[in-house]
Amino acid sequence: MKVLATLIFFAVFSVSVMAQGRKMPPFSFQEHSIEFADANRSYSQGSGFTQADTLGDEVILASLAKILELNPELQIQLVGHTALNERTALGMERAQFIRSKLVEKGIDENRLSLLNEEHNYPLLSDEIIMSLPSKIEKDAANERNRRVEVRVVSAKPE
Repeated sequence: MKVLATLIFFAVFSVSVMAQGRKMPPFSFQEHSIEFADANRSYSQGSGFTQADTLGDEVILASLAKILELNPELQIQLVGHTALNERTALGMERAQFIRSKLVEKGIDENRLSLLNEEHNYPLLSDEIIMSLPSKIEKDAANERNRRVEVRVVSAKPE
């Protein structure tokens, strides 16, 4: 029953976020680091100035911690990924960084497993990235591959 409640919570949360015109991205990171990128960074578009329409990584992290707090039976896996030409160890470092942030928020680290997928499952393939005409476009596309994904691996009652 709690699993059903959790799924309903995720659905309602996602719908309310989408209703506000926002997207729920995976945790994203600055180039070659384990520090968060600012998911709400502003960027210039033509002559105008536009705000990205995603939630900040800290908001996503707080939401995940709250979901885990309300559902103590959930076990999750934090999956680190790297971009093209990054050290492969960065995937694990990123997953460990998220785990440390969740532990700081009171989540038992035994509920959090880690996996490093390195650059094995990029959101955008190397072929697509390399086919882009400019370095700016290549860097922007490659940025999407720097991430930590959250997978629910178990929802057993304790």
